[in-house]
Amino acid sequence: MTLEQLKMLVKIADAGGILAAADALHRTQPTVSVAIRKLEDELGVSLLSRDSYRASLTPAGRKLCQQARSVLRKSEILAEMARHLAQGNEPEIRIAIEASCPLPPVLKILGECEKKFPTTQFNLSGETLWGALEKLQSGEADLAISPMFEENLELESFPMTRATLVTVAAPLFKGAFHKEVLTLYDLKDSVQVVVRDSSRSPRNQSFGYLAESRHWYVTDHLTKKEIILAGMGWGRLHEHQIADELVDGRLIPLTIANYATTMEVNICVIRVMDKPAGPVGTALWEDFRKFFSNPF
Repeated sequence: MTLEQLKMLVKIADAGGILAAADALHRTQPTVSVAIRKLEDELGVSLLSRDSYRASLTPAGRKLCQQARSVLRKSEILAEMARHLAQGNEPEIRIAIEASCPLPPVLKILGECEKKFPTTQFNLSGETLWGALEKLQSGEADLAISPMFEENLELESFPMTRATLVTVAAPLFKGAFHKEVLTLYDLKDSVQVVVRDSSRSPRNQSFGYLAESRHWYVTDHLTKKEIILAGMGWGRLHEHQIADELVDGRLIPLTIANYATTMEVNICVIRVMDKPAGPVGTALWEDFRKFFSNPF
């Protein structure tokens, strides 16, 4: 039994047949067929049902394929650990940061870490909603700073801080309604400014999205803030990003019946469970943990 045979078995399951698997693996169809035949002979069990046009996994094949995925994942972890040990300090650390995170404390920690590891390049990507978590899970980021929107046992995390979102509008917008407490019906013809999810697979969670309203979609919170400041719509903004505007009255909190006008978001530092980290990644994780040991 070889890792290459297990890769072929998994690819047949994912691609839907031997020919498609061969194309994906850049192998010939006979090569894949022979490899799977040898694996069947060695294991003494039929892995593929060849009665139809496209070979499919037998029940035993599906069960063994599940274990094959686990074996391949562990082999990848072992290989990645070996690469880290061979390379020493990582040449690059990639950090995905969701827009709800206050940046000053993060930059303070990164600045101190950069002084300890001056040969490592730190790359930051700003994301919205699920974008930072997606980059972490896809391997495009080594660390994510983001809300944990749902439990995920494949991720390891600790709390960093708490952010508050406030539903606001400009005085001109609010004054047009001539009432202190608005209703959702009042807002049905008004523009709700919404930040798009930067992930490639947006989820269904609404986070205050009113389907019946008019919407303007933007890709970042700064643009959303400027649109709301101009009196052209309303929406939730992070309190730490609009503190001055709330004080001087350029933005006013809205009170809306049957709508959560404020929202608390717990920001976490997150990495993939059991994924080996090099010296720099390990040091950065511990720096964040020490700095935010009592976040709330």
